Amino acid sequence: MTRTNLKMIAAGLISFLFQPGASAAQPFNLNSLSADGIAGLNLSVTGAGAVPSAGARAFGSLPGTDAGGAGSLTPAEWEEVFGGEQETLPAEPAVTKELFSDFSARYVMNGTLQLDRRPGTFTTLEGKVYKVIRHPRWLKDTGAELCVEGYIKQQDDTDELYIATVLPLNAADAYKPSAATVAVQRRPYIVSKDAGGYALANVNWGVRHSADGKRLKRPDGIFKFDWPRGVTVKPGLLEQAYIGKKSYQGFPWAGAHGFLVFKFKPGGVTDDKGRSARGLVVSLNTYSLVPGVQNQGIVDGLLGRYAVHYNINTAEGYVEANVFTDGNHITLYPLALPRDRQVKLLENAIKQAAATRTGEMYSLVYNSCTNAVVSFVNGVLDKDEKIKDGWLPEIVYRLRATLPDAATRLMTKRGLLGEPLPYLDENNYRDLFRN
Repeated sequence: MTRTNLKMIAAGLISFLFQPGASAAQPFNLNSLSADGIAGLNLSVTGAGAVPSAGARAFGSLPGTDAGGAGSLTPAEWEEVFGGEQETLPAEPAVTKELFSDFSARYVMNGTLQLDRRPGTFTTLEGKVYKVIRHPRWLKDTGAELCVEGYIKQQDDTDELYIATVLPLNAADAYKPSAATVAVQRRPYIVSKDAGGYALANVNWGVRHSADGKRLKRPDGIFKFDWPRGVTVKPGLLEQAYIGKKSYQGFPWAGAHGFLVFKFKPGGVTDDKGRSARGLVVSLNTYSLVPGVQNQGIVDGLLGRYAVHYNINTAEGYVEANVFTDGNHITLYPLALPRDRQVKLLENAIKQAAATRTGEMYSLVYNSCTNAVVSFVNGVLDKDEKIKDGWLPEIVYRLRATLPDAATRLMTKRGLLGEPLPYLDENNYRDLFRN
């Protein structure tokens, strides 16, 4: 069974299991899969790999495709141009496997392919080089720029790429965030690293304030954020790692977003202005179509029509920017792991948040905020401790790792999380990070 078919089945199962009653999908936060969001699903999925039209760039003289072909070139069309046999994919892996090791995070990106080496490579326009583990047999090394649809192994292992098909050269343009969006949702990167720690750029320190303490906003109503030129993070001063969960305070009282939180001893997080913070948040988010606005269609989220990026925020700033704006609260679950594994989790999270992830697409079931959290935790566990699939349908396990409430219950049951701390609100959020 192909990955596209599996996604279509997953979409149908979600629609069936949760008995949607609404005639149209309601906007929701793409960083969540809440109870009311699921209940509002009314899906009619015709092609999980559908690519919206974008731009005017053409793919040379290669044959075009109609809407029903999801915007991709078929093997037959490629055979006309290059010749070669049809793709024969390996058999599906065994039922019981590590949950996040089966090439599930989807990418749409441009680059050049080289198959004259073992393994072959795909080099993006930004210079990131992937090892091509699988590709259609009909795919040829032409030396020209290609736009491919592919899948990485897991959120914390982005070196290996499975190329599923080739898309029109302009397909990735549909997912590129605008300049206005990128100005608000900046991608962090590592300036340098030494024995003492990391020097980072594009860390969101928090909301800017006026002289009288008021939170400042841009003309479009989005907060003005404080972006230091440099932030130093010292893993050696890590005190405790947490799984964070943002929840609605009103109905349905459900988890809306999952993320990683790291608390440091004094001096663990400092900026170029001499300020210090006690916590960091690492979080997967989607690029907004409207800067700062995360309410986007649930069907488009399921079909993977939004690009993702990672944020690194100070924990104090993250809580202020979220709790004070949407009325939700944040709960922290301490990770019950040895300290060396918590440090490894921190370093992995920083590296992956700062990695080039151009073309990575959001998926409610396969690449969500909570999926990323569970995947990162899996990455520091021994083989026999990892969260795995079982005999039940994969969609059941995927949902357990997608819903923030279900994921924290699962990890608590496995002994990975301790009892949650009292939730953070506008009255107590600074206490945790000061004491």
